[in-house]
Formats: sequence, structure tokens, C-alpha cells
Amino acid sequence: MFDVGFWELLVIAVVALLVAGPERLPGLVRDVGRWTAQLRRYVMRAKYEFEQQLRVDEVREFSEQVEQMDKLLDIAPDQHDKTGATKDP
Repeated sequence: MFDVGFWELLVIAVVALLVAGPERLPGLVRDVGRWTAQLRRYVMRAKYEFEQQLRVDEVREFSEQVEQMDKLLDIAPDQHDKTGATKDP
């Protein structure tokens, strides 16, 4: 997604070192790691729920199509024999 190379990471590390200082930098890195992990878990959970909802919608659409086919068969039952194949008129 993001194309971050070595030089970009080096610039970020130098800026973080200058801004936070060497004493607070380890704690800052640890906090950023926790935030990143929480964000990843949130995104994965949202993705999973979205995919589950899509599957539910697909099943619902299939069920509606089967019901429509059943209604069509009820309308014209004389066009089908017991095996389900259409009869020639």
C-alpha cells in the first residue's frame, strides 16, 4: 500500500530522535507499535465482518432466485414431467 523504502525510514527515525529525544524514543516506538497492532486488528475484524455480510447477501439472493423458479414452475407445471425435464410441445 505504502511504498516506504530504507531512506524514508531513516529520515523518519532521525526526525523522531530529534523530536522525542533518546530518552523517550523507546517508549514512543513501543506505543506506536501498540497502536499499529490495534489498527491492524480493527481492520482485519472489519474486513472479516464485511466478507461475512457479502456471503449472507449471496445466500439471500440465491434463495430468492430459487423461490422465483419455484413460482414459475407452479405457474406452468404442465411443461415439466416428474424428472424436471421440459416436455416438447
